[in-house]
Amino acid sequence: MRAPKIPAAGPGRRALLLASAGLLGGCEWLDDLFRERKVPLAGERRSVLSAVQRAGLSVDEGLQARAVSLPPPTPNADWPQAGGAPSHAPGHLALDTGAAGSGGSLREAWRSSFGSGSGYRRRITGAPIVAGGTVYVVDALGIVSAFDAATGARRWRLDSRPEEERDGAVGGGVAFDAGTLYVASGLAEMLAVDPAEGGVRWRTRLPAPTRGAPTVVNGRIFVPTIENQLLALSAEDGRRLWTHRASPATAVPLGLPAPAVEGDTVVAGFASGELSALRASDGRVLWTETLAAAGTSTLAEIAGIRALPVVDHGRVFAVGMGGLSIAIDLRSGRRLWEREVGGTEAPWSAGEWLFLLSRDGELAAIGGENGRVRWVTDLQRPREGRRDPPPAHWAAPVLAGGRILVAGSGGEMVAVEPTDGRILERRRLPGGVTLQPAVAGGTLYLATDDATLVALRGAASA
Repeated sequence: MRAPKIPAAGPGRRALLLASAGLLGGCEWLDDLFRERKVPLAGERRSVLSAVQRAGLSVDEGLQARAVSLPPPTPNADWPQAGGAPSHAPGHLALDTGAAGSGGSLREAWRSSFGSGSGYRRRITGAPIVAGGTVYVVDALGIVSAFDAATGARRWRLDSRPEEERDGAVGGGVAFDAGTLYVASGLAEMLAVDPAEGGVRWRTRLPAPTRGAPTVVNGRIFVPTIENQLLALSAEDGRRLWTHRASPATAVPLGLPAPAVEGDTVVAGFASGELSALRASDGRVLWTETLAAAGTSTLAEIAGIRALPVVDHGRVFAVGMGGLSIAIDLRSGRRLWEREVGGTEAPWSAGEWLFLLSRDGELAAIGGENGRVRWVTDLQRPREGRRDPPPAHWAAPVLAGGRILVAGSGGEMVAVEPTDGRILERRRLPGGVTLQPAVAGGTLYLATDDATLVALRGAASA
């Protein structure tokens, strides 16, 4: 049994410094910072899995005869929340790749600036969402913008910060549900906004700031805070319904994962490395796992979870920063398999396959049922004849139009063949991308680190 939960202490300057680093890939300098401070995680680590199941991203030769079969692409009009759906498992999405004979290449349809980009003191922490023909995105100052999804024309702009606190903020995130846009503010507020005009319907204070997007389902808002809490609020008026406190964390990533919701179960990852399933109606804990650190690097001791948890086919998939990825049975909490590979980005589930991105820039196709690896592709490998350094960080992948698309902080997007991992195409982007793109209406939407919103679609439609 797990020890009783202890309320998390407020983050000090040290935690906030680490939060800035948590957003970035390649945080090797944290090794030295933590060499003298080793805080063990609460909970008991139980390992009953075979060495094969626990191996890293090594291709399983016995799996080579098995084809990677995917469901057909499904058209979707909206991408209303982080991860594309409350479960973070939208499946194989349709994407307009142009007329026959075009090679499936995407073309830029439009681009628009949405405010202040990421910098030393501020970060864009919420990926764009799409609902009702409008793209919503939050800049590094907490300013929310709405754009016409077809043309890129700005529809409205809202400064989510209170008037008395407009000297700065750290990001925020948005979600859309039942005709309302919900904004989680980096200044410890939640807002309900009219999606058509940008007017504030209500706003409420949170006990601590958040650094990402909420998840909104069935009249409830679920939002994490930097004090290792998960809050449930009423979508009607913002009143607090319940609070769950995870164990204290050594470091808080900048970019907290929106929880996944399936039915009456909420699955949330925390900076302490805990992964908890709770009853959505009252917050009762159903089960808790710990993505304990793996490996010898002291970076592995930061076992927090920054990647969105994914729920699909009754399984929970979670990736930890400390070097462990796991699959868990949603109902029982039983661990199905684990891999000694860490990362900061959500995996993508489609059919019986999981596409997982490691913190080293390796993309792998893994059997969702058994954790066996079908193929591994190194995205960091430089292009032939190029000496430019590869991107330091890759955003979470999306599966759309028969391709896996992965955008990187180096201003490049890679298209990968999902059946065998071949790199099909590399294309330049207007800037670096560290947040998962959105797919809606056959169009791919990306938010660059310098606050440029870009729409890509097939050549015939661009």
